[in-house]
This record gives sequence, C-alpha cells and structure tokens, in this order.
Amino acid sequence: MTNRINDNFIMKQFLIFIGGFAAGILTTIIVAYFIVVADKPIDEDLLGLTIFPEKGECLKTTSKSKSSEIVIIQVLEPNMALGNLKHYTDKKMYDGEIYRDYDFQNDLVVLLIDYDGKTFYDDQKIDVTNKCIRQIGIYQYTANIGMAKTVPAVVIE
Repeated sequence: MTNRINDNFIMKQFLIFIGGFAAGILTTIIVAYFIVVADKPIDEDLLGLTIFPEKGECLKTTSKSKSSEIVIIQVLEPNMALGNLKHYTDKKMYDGEIYRDYDFQNDLVVLLIDYDGKTFYDDQKIDVTNKCIRQIGIYQYTANIGMAKTVPAVVIE
C-alpha cells in the first residue's frame, strides 16, 4: 500500500513537472508573439520608413497664382510611391493666354502614402493645389547612383 501511495505521489509530481514545463513553453511562445506583433511598425514593412508618433505640418503647396502637383516617379507598394512635388506659376502671356511656368528650383521628392486603399502608377500626376500635404515621417533609401537619400513621407489631406 505504501508503495502504491508512493507511486501516485511520484506520478503527480511528474505530471506537475510536465504541466509546468508545457505552460512555460506556451508562455514563452505567447510572449514572443506579442513582442513581434507589438514591434511591427505601422509602415507596412517598407524598409527605411519611419513614421512619427505625431503628424507634422503641411508642406506648402500653393500661393498666389501657383499650382502644385505630385508626379509619381516609382511605385514601391500599391499604396506607396516616390513622387516629385512640383510647383507651377500661372502667368499670362501678351495675348492674354495663361501658361504654367515650371519652378524647378523648389522640387521636392516625397514618399506619398495612401491609407485609404488608393493605388498609384508610374508617371501619374496628382493635383495637390490647395491641399494639405502633411508629413507623417521620413523615408531613407539609396538612390541608383549609390547615394543615401532621406525624403519626407507624406499623406494628402
């Protein structure tokens, strides 16, 4: 009888050990999963993209007699693209016709992000006259010539 009680006691101890071991492994897996999920950036895994905790200011897009557009240079993800923010000045010619004078000195390359499901394509022109181009982060990449570049990550509001 004592032998049987001893066997039951040893069996209970063994089961407690196995249960604790399994609970420890399960806890480790759950904690590791939450660390990976919590550490996942909201920038959809685009390498080099850093989203600021708070939104930044609007980039200047217009002033009197000016218009602006973003010309997509390269699509990186369906909703993310490198674009060139271009400014134009509307001028009247002598015959009264209005033409757009391209202000190449104020060009700005930006990473345009759209969280509303809109997709972009190469050479797309997006009119941003009188719209807020809000900086939400920065994007760092290496250009084709091997030079490191940092550009603002923006959304159109």
